[in-house]
Amino acid sequence: MIDPVEALDALLEELKRQKAAGVRRVSVSDDSLASLKRLSGAPAPVAASASLARAAAPAPSAPSSQVRPVAVPAVVKVSVAPVIPIADPPVFTLAAGTKEQRLEALALLVNACVETKKHLVDKQRPLLGQGSVGAKIVFVGEAPSLEEIEAGRPFAGPAGEILQKILTAAALAPSDIYLMPAMVWRPEPPTPYGKRIPTARELAFNLPYLRAQIDIVQPKVVVALGAIAFQALHGPGPLITQARGQWYDLAGLPLMATYHPNYLLHNSSTTTKRAFWEDFLLVLEKAGLPITEKQRGFFTAK
Repeated sequence: MIDPVEALDALLEELKRQKAAGVRRVSVSDDSLASLKRLSGAPAPVAASASLARAAAPAPSAPSSQVRPVAVPAVVKVSVAPVIPIADPPVFTLAAGTKEQRLEALALLVNACVETKKHLVDKQRPLLGQGSVGAKIVFVGEAPSLEEIEAGRPFAGPAGEILQKILTAAALAPSDIYLMPAMVWRPEPPTPYGKRIPTARELAFNLPYLRAQIDIVQPKVVVALGAIAFQALHGPGPLITQARGQWYDLAGLPLMATYHPNYLLHNSSTTTKRAFWEDFLLVLEKAGLPITEKQRGFFTAK
């Protein structure tokens, strides 16, 4: 339990962090809004109704000098999820072997990771990437959602369906791609609902696991899908709206930043789709993959 003022400060800091990560809208329940009103000192709806009822009831006249009591909202205690300290990023060296053998060794290492186990609930398992070990393009997404953790694969759900349509439009074969999340566990949210943006410390801890997969696969191009993936790979930098469509260096590998498929779910205009597709065309060119004239014309104004 924390003081209401501290709770509001924590809320403001979280909103600032989400804004910096590119989030433009957040969902707030009716119960949360009522709690915020009480914390800010505004009377709750029930209290307001009671005041109206008292005002409607006949009352004896009182001298004008009499001081009337002022209703003070009760202090609301807000429970905040405890902040779990994050250990320093792991340092390890994988033994030589085939790509498949090295990925298996990495999976064993992650499954045995003490820090990772602290963030898994019930029978959850860490989520590593999936795809071809000979992939030309590695796609990095957000931290895993609950749906992805339960499915045991990255990009499960509506965002994954959008991405699959894009991969099909690009004529990418399964042998060309490797998909992975920015973290191997799901950031524990402050409430049972939705998901939370990972902290810089969480991303830093997971980065060695992320980089190990990229080093094993050795793609021609790495694509950061969304602000979280870009921050994980590149570090603090411009917003994704400013970074997208540009090339960055990732230890000698070309890194492209672009929107996450989730963004397309909520911003489905032709302009947004075309911007994403133009980034994708740059990726295909960098990977040395063929592009047809028909593909170049996708999502253009009719």
